[in-house]
Amino acid sequence: MTVIDHAPATAPVSKPVLGTGIFDVDIHPVPKEGLIAGYLPERWRRHIAEYGVRTTNGLSTVTEYPQMYGGAMRNDSWPDDGTYPGSSLDLIRSQLLDPYDITIGVLQCLAPGGQTLNPASQALDPRLAHVLTQAINDWQLEHIVYPEPRLRASAPVAFEAADLAVEEIERVGSNPGVVSLLGLSKTLEPLGSRRYWPIYEAAVAHGLPIQFHLSQGGGHANTGTGWTSYHTEYHVGHTQSLQSQMLSLILTGTFDRFPDLKVMFVEGNVLHFAPLAERLDYHWSNLRSEVADLQRKPSEYIRDHIWASTQPIDEPENPRHLAEMIEEFCPDNVVFASDYPHFDFDSPETVFPASFPEEMKQKILRDNGLKFFGLDG
Repeated sequence: MTVIDHAPATAPVSKPVLGTGIFDVDIHPVPKEGLIAGYLPERWRRHIAEYGVRTTNGLSTVTEYPQMYGGAMRNDSWPDDGTYPGSSLDLIRSQLLDPYDITIGVLQCLAPGGQTLNPASQALDPRLAHVLTQAINDWQLEHIVYPEPRLRASAPVAFEAADLAVEEIERVGSNPGVVSLLGLSKTLEPLGSRRYWPIYEAAVAHGLPIQFHLSQGGGHANTGTGWTSYHTEYHVGHTQSLQSQMLSLILTGTFDRFPDLKVMFVEGNVLHFAPLAERLDYHWSNLRSEVADLQRKPSEYIRDHIWASTQPIDEPENPRHLAEMIEEFCPDNVVFASDYPHFDFDSPETVFPASFPEEMKQKILRDNGLKFFGLDG
């Protein structure tokens, strides 16, 4: 099995057929229990066995709330061998890729199965976060991307340790099986902080956009005013972190410093961004002297730099409002996400109401994803 002290295992990566089909930017694979250990140096296997993995979300033995590997999964996504949903490539094919004509699916591996149920990149020891993300990247390339030409990897990196993150980008960033970097919506500091600039610089140098997936953890309470009492309370309010990150990236001038940087917020809805963008433009017009170096109107940065995925799709009481609010945000910057194998999986066949404009649907299901990942040329 691959030893991660050197370059990852390589294999020919088949070119996907881009003329037809759907682009899905949010598929969650999970390694079978114990499989990741084979990609870890012996020192870190012993460390995990003796001490576990402490992350910004607690210990690895403490699962997220609610139980992510219980009720949060589709009932039919559990493999017959009792392993985790997302661990069977055959099920990913038969339940997602084949029936819905998924031409390209992007993997968002948030948890390394038997090692920890929390995101590896949130391990508080940056060295451990680094080797775990390396292991995930080697595993998903070797076991999923190379055998399945329709799938590509979003590569997690140790985001809170920029030097190690850059090292991993240098290691896998040129691999044709990797189409983006994977970060999380909850970070120790807002994403516009200069501590993350080396990561953005390396991402741009390799032509890789960054997907920031909704997450817990981050070392902070799960809302802007403290801890919630109920999951429903948190689940409705999780958009707070995504909104804060959008404000930070724009107002700190991150996109002026890195004009080729593209980011996507994954699994955080879309419609709430439209009034935020309008409010941001309004207050910027009155307070622009504070951010005098900002070169453009805030909403203009969204058009060129910020994408959002559909899942979980918003379902307003008046179906026409879905298209209207997407139009207000930016219809060229919304991409389809199924969120397979989670319980709130969105089917591309039923995700849009009957009144949804056909041209906009085509953009979201396919064209906008090609543009974000630089495959439209």
